[in-house]
Amino acid sequence: MEFAMAKSGLSNKITTSFIIVSVLAVIATSLIMLLMTRQQFSTYIDNYNQVMLDQWAPIISDYYSQYGSDGLQEYLQANTIGNGKAMGQRRHHGSMPMGMGIRQGQRLIVTDANNMVVADTQGLLIGQPAKLDSLHSSRELRVDNQPRATLYIISPLGSGLSSLENQFVARLTINTAILAIVIGIIALILGLALGKRISSPLAALSSAIHQLANGKLDERLSLQGDREFMELGRDFNLMAQKLDDVEKNRRRLTADISHELRTPLTFLRGQLEGMQTGSIPLDIESIALLQDEVIRLSHLVKELDNLSLVENRAVSLNFSRFPLSELLEHLIPVNLAMQDKGISYSIDLDSTIKEIYADHDRLLQILLNLLSNAMQHVEQGGQVTLSIQRYRNHLQFAVADNGPGIPPENLPHVFERFYRIDDSRNRREGGMGLGLAIARGYVEAQHGKIWVESSPGCGTVFYFTLPQE
Repeated sequence: MEFAMAKSGLSNKITTSFIIVSVLAVIATSLIMLLMTRQQFSTYIDNYNQVMLDQWAPIISDYYSQYGSDGLQEYLQANTIGNGKAMGQRRHHGSMPMGMGIRQGQRLIVTDANNMVVADTQGLLIGQPAKLDSLHSSRELRVDNQPRATLYIISPLGSGLSSLENQFVARLTINTAILAIVIGIIALILGLALGKRISSPLAALSSAIHQLANGKLDERLSLQGDREFMELGRDFNLMAQKLDDVEKNRRRLTADISHELRTPLTFLRGQLEGMQTGSIPLDIESIALLQDEVIRLSHLVKELDNLSLVENRAVSLNFSRFPLSELLEHLIPVNLAMQDKGISYSIDLDSTIKEIYADHDRLLQILLNLLSNAMQHVEQGGQVTLSIQRYRNHLQFAVADNGPGIPPENLPHVFERFYRIDDSRNRREGGMGLGLAIARGYVEAQHGKIWVESSPGCGTVFYFTLPQE
């Protein structure tokens, strides 16, 4: 129900936004068209009147220079096109050039220097003070470079175009309303479709998140459509996979720790019960076995603590420069242990390396873990080699053995905690399976890389690098 409401709300918002934006766009476009139309009408009227002024001002100025205002009224009426009666009454003052007659409906008004009307083609304002506003087009008439009169043009286009403008505005308003309704319907359809397209994947994601929160870590999404939603689905699946892996690792770690602790605790319990019943003698040898097992348990707890620091990226590092010879001195016990087991141990060093920049204790632990691992997998008469070489700005360490090698299917897992390639090997022979995981953590904590190369029957080489900056 919650998903449906969220989906409906998002769809409604998208649809409403589409409708509002579309209708506003139509209204804005119509207003712009209306303003442009009015401006065009006004510009056309002004241009028309200016043309008329350019035609009539020289003619009336010429008349005025010859006759003044005397007979100007009759002169204008006599030259009005279509005024047959006036044409028969033309006086001696002459007529206008061919094609320059005043058309009916076109009104010319002439005022003298005192702003009194001396001529009006409609004959309505003769002898009256002119009360014409600035909206009418006018031109000052000059005779001998002196202002003598003013000519006003009142075009029939003014009222005619105004009527046309009103008609256009009315039609535009109606068309705008119709267009807004049509656009609104289209926007409604598109908004619903887009809202569903957007909200459906989000609803699926929300449902999957709730499933994940409820412990269903195998929940996965398959979002189709836009690239962003597909990437969101892939990111969610990656997150879910990592959470699933973390949970599996947690369960496996719990099981591994339980298994690792069960064996020594069972041994200790059996030994102690045997001593209590008298079946096992309470002598120094028996006590030494118990002490060895306690030491192994302490070592396991310590390695688990180190592994926890590594996995939580809480390893405390102390970088310094120290002689290579100092590091090799701390590896002498490993050499002695190999000699006791009948394993040949050799060191291959780059002669240019005098000092090493690293965390001394962590680097020593890495080498001890790798050499111990090699020693555990090499039989008597085998060989283990430690190599340290310089490559540009880093050192490369390698621990090689000629043991049985690692099958390809096991290579990706060798650095996992509690992982043993040969399950038949017991803890005393094969270790607890934590050394390589700790070694990887210490290498990566010092910004290095670690990897392994091996094949069955050809031995194994563990490599790791440390930057020297």
